[in-house]
Amino acid sequence: MRGIVGTDLTPPTIVSFVAAFLKTLRNEPGTLLIGRDARKSGNLIQHIVEGTANSLGWNCLLAGIVPTPTVLFATRKLGCDGGIVITASHNPAQWNALKFCDSQGLFLREDQVRQIEAILAKKVEFPWKDYRAIGQNSYREDITAMHINEVLAHIDVELIRKKRFKVVVDPCGSAGSSVDRDFVEALGCTVFSINDKITENFPREPEPVPQNLSMLGKEVLRRKAHIGFAQDPDADRLAVVSEMGRPIGEEYTLVLAGESYLRRKKTDIAVNLSTSMMVDDLAGRYGCSVYRTKIGEIHVTDTLLQKGIDFGGEGNGGTIIPSINPCRDSLVAMGLILELLAREGRNLSDILLDFPSYSMIKNKVSLERPLPEDFYTKLRVSCMDTFKDYSYNELDGIKIYNKEEWVHIRSSNTEPAIRIMSESVKPERSEELLELCRKLVLSL
Repeated sequence: MRGIVGTDLTPPTIVSFVAAFLKTLRNEPGTLLIGRDARKSGNLIQHIVEGTANSLGWNCLLAGIVPTPTVLFATRKLGCDGGIVITASHNPAQWNALKFCDSQGLFLREDQVRQIEAILAKKVEFPWKDYRAIGQNSYREDITAMHINEVLAHIDVELIRKKRFKVVVDPCGSAGSSVDRDFVEALGCTVFSINDKITENFPREPEPVPQNLSMLGKEVLRRKAHIGFAQDPDADRLAVVSEMGRPIGEEYTLVLAGESYLRRKKTDIAVNLSTSMMVDDLAGRYGCSVYRTKIGEIHVTDTLLQKGIDFGGEGNGGTIIPSINPCRDSLVAMGLILELLAREGRNLSDILLDFPSYSMIKNKVSLERPLPEDFYTKLRVSCMDTFKDYSYNELDGIKIYNKEEWVHIRSSNTEPAIRIMSESVKPERSEELLELCRKLVLSL
């Protein structure tokens, strides 16, 4: 539930959504875990969330500024009835959002979202409590330590400690600041950090894409570090900078973590439709199958859990290993990548040469009005005229692909826009694919 604070995201809206969410969890009051990122509006929104929950008789455990995966892990571990993370992830500072999770620490599925929408549409009267039955709040200061210890239990800590790596971390002045240093130091690394002071104003652009990581690259070179790690404000996504100070792109996070994990445990892989073909190459190397899902973390998690798969994620730097934490978890990715470096005994730049190189390009077409109902029907006809002898996947928008390239056109989940992504061996071909599809979208 995402919006611009004071415009879309207002106190009455927050109250309504929180109350409706709690009603879907259970009929009687329970316990809610609340965490947030560092953006300026977070403290205000937290007060509204906890006040709403208390007014309905719910008790709240307050985690403070912590990563999203920490909240999801602790919701399940502590036996809470649900959790709310107050974060707009990589969106700019004027945005904020509520991320809801159930008692298993899983984000809401489509049927659960429809339940909330139905409650709001019916304008249900919520059972507000009198002064004798309002809920109480308490703080849990051990939640980050619990999360760190859980991840460490699944990583070869001693192997990494022997290497005494030098690591630079960039948590974007937000939730990762609460865990990064403790986690990486527990792995025996010397840690240097930038943008590590928790601040209401992001010290760099919040999305950890290459163009926003020049500061990290320079610090890696200055410190002669083995690797650099960057997160988004809620620390579920991880980006990597090589020892040469070069941001390698978020798509490599999943592949490097997968290379590390599949060496010790063979499992199939689940990723979304827009994840790089490098995952298919990785699966081929280990004789595994790849399952593609709709865009959205919960769709990947659902496939992992339903099919008993223990590795997956999203190409935006999100690594998911259900046996550790069934959500995107940047600490899991950090640990696995450091383990890979330790096993290889080579620089990251040399390890990257083992993987095929593709060019992925992302763009979007902003929308001024809702899409017509027949948009994708017309788009498919246009695509079939333009892309002959290609395969199609219409699970989420339209993905057009063959063994060498693909382009994916879909409606954004977070803003009024059509997203277009393409991937090919050659950058010029990726540009060509994207431009062809952009013109098709604009013509409808």
